[in-house]
Amino acid sequence: MTVKEVFELRKQGRIEEAYEAIRPMYAVHQGKYTTLCMFWTASDILKKRIKEQRHDEALKIFKALLRVLPRIDDPDGKAHSSIYYEAVTLAREVQGFSMLDFVAQLNVELLRDADWKTIATPAGAGLPGHLIPSVAQQMLACAFREIQEAPTVDNALKAMPLLQEAVRRNPRHPDNQRHKEVVYRIMSTSSK
Repeated sequence: MTVKEVFELRKQGRIEEAYEAIRPMYAVHQGKYTTLCMFWTASDILKKRIKEQRHDEALKIFKALLRVLPRIDDPDGKAHSSIYYEAVTLAREVQGFSMLDFVAQLNVELLRDADWKTIATPAGAGLPGHLIPSVAQQMLACAFREIQEAPTVDNALKAMPLLQEAVRRNPRHPDNQRHKEVVYRIMSTSSK
């Protein structure tokens, strides 16, 4: 089987077959297209495992995706954005996933402008449209939920690079203001 055929399986929605086909290929050859195929098929399986509530497997796949990500030619940033959305999903669905640990390792400079854009859903079928926070804002919100559960200086510091970038991009965003207040409160409490 070729990488092109694996992509075709994926396109047909046969993601389990695609994943099982690419794994042995990737084990022996980690070229540009094999790596790309491994990333996207594993990403599909991650989403499936989360839906199936097979959280241990989902976490292992996510960690594997993080190891593959640096080897991907990602000029449009879509692979990185996919990881960010998957991290948000894991933070919401999987006990034991730490968004704080994820953002502590995050290279904030890799976030694209698109990762900071709010998404407007259209109105339709008698329902009003609404705004969905950007994936970067969602990651920040997940991180601050963890900080509120364990308000330590170390936890606040883990989120600081992402918070600083959020404030730089949108200083008046009400969530960013609340997050800054939480950090100030933690820091002032620890210095007493």
